[in-house]
Amino acid sequence: MKKIIICLSLMLPNIAVSCPTLEGTWTSSIEKFKSFNKKWANLDARAWAFMSQTQGHELIEFNSKKEMRISTPEIQVKMGEKAITMPAKEELINYSVLGCNDTSIVLQFDRYGKTQISQFHFENETTFWEYMGSAKSDGNSHIREYYIKK
Repeated sequence: MKKIIICLSLMLPNIAVSCPTLEGTWTSSIEKFKSFNKKWANLDARAWAFMSQTQGHELIEFNSKKEMRISTPEIQVKMGEKAITMPAKEELINYSVLGCNDTSIVLQFDRYGKTQISQFHFENETTFWEYMGSAKSDGNSHIREYYIKK
């Protein structure tokens, strides 16, 4: 049986796993963020108040040169009686693909002076999500950020 599978895999090279396509412009989805995280995320009321104001603004453009341009507009955030302005930000980041299958892709890149790894989970060709946070943070908040292809 092994010999048959090996022969078939050599004869049919198009059966190989293909990576999801990142190229294009993706925008953070506040609707999907709220829909998932209201039900599943482990957040207190203050964290939810902050995150529900800051999500849904980011835009990521992936190009064929393995670069991602991350843009966020200026955002006004109200915390209790205080209002703060988060400045607009734009970053151009080189990335490499560490691996993939037909429903996810793992990227490595340097951001904020550190090497980071992110896994994007594709629901379909126009929607992916990633877990927010880092391995060194406290607890398991189970927060997802969703992106929709424009």
